[in-house]
Amino acid sequence: MKVYITLAVVCLIASAVAHHELSEEEKAKIKVHFQECVKQENVSEEEATKLRNKDFANATPGMKCFGACFFEKVGILKDNVVQEDVVLAKLVPHYGEENVKKVMEKCKNEKGADRCETGFKIYECVEKAKAELGH
Repeated sequence: MKVYITLAVVCLIASAVAHHELSEEEKAKIKVHFQECVKQENVSEEEATKLRNKDFANATPGMKCFGACFFEKVGILKDNVVQEDVVLAKLVPHYGEENVKKVMEKCKNEKGADRCETGFKIYECVEKAKAELGH
């Protein structure tokens, strides 16, 4: 069960973060972050499946906290603030500067009542913005 959850979450974030083929090193880092966040936030199989399918309706606290945890682990979110320099460094090589800046401008100021809400709102915004860009 845990292997399935981890695999589902890995697929989710890999598709959310990268549009190109990830290097083996990137895949390994992402997998570690997923495993840490699945454990830390106690994400269930059902929650992982909903996230993988980009189903943001009726999100559970675990789903919301997972998004925040992952963004924190990769350095994109710190103290509920998007780290723009990290976003640019990590995503420009994959998406191009113009696309990354468009998405960042649209989503960087998303805020929630706590770290989990903020992380989830940012993730949801990024997915919607990427869809508008055709990614």
